[in-house]
Amino acid sequence: MPLSIDGTREIDEYLAARRSQQVAILPESPLLWHHTRRGSAYTGTGLTNAIRPLLRGLKIRTETGRLPRVHDFRHTFALEALLRWYRSGADVQAKLPLLATYMGHVSIASTEYYLKLVEPLGVSASERFARHCGDLVTTQISTGGEL
Repeated sequence: MPLSIDGTREIDEYLAARRSQQVAILPESPLLWHHTRRGSAYTGTGLTNAIRPLLRGLKIRTETGRLPRVHDFRHTFALEALLRWYRSGADVQAKLPLLATYMGHVSIASTEYYLKLVEPLGVSASERFARHCGDLVTTQISTGGEL
């Protein structure tokens, strides 16, 4: 989906601000940078403190009424990536190392913390299982065989 005129303008202003602060635009440069720390990346606490006023102003709350944490966004990102992969028929197991790397983890084990089973993910995984193994399970059960 193309960006709106307002979205394009915001990105242009963001890139102009980076250039004016002489923050490099390189693959290894942080996407979100702290303007008072000469372009260094935000810490988790710094990013939390920076987005809280925005979340309060927009009245964005979790289901329990609290402000979302940075890790809540990471959870959502990881789960949405899995859902996209399941829905597109991608090899989820092969993609997990990519997700771990993208999230800055050394291994998939660290990424597992973010991969909670939620209903849409369970449904997608169950549907995939049924497509690939449904006949086997149905056949085994109907013939009285052991699984």
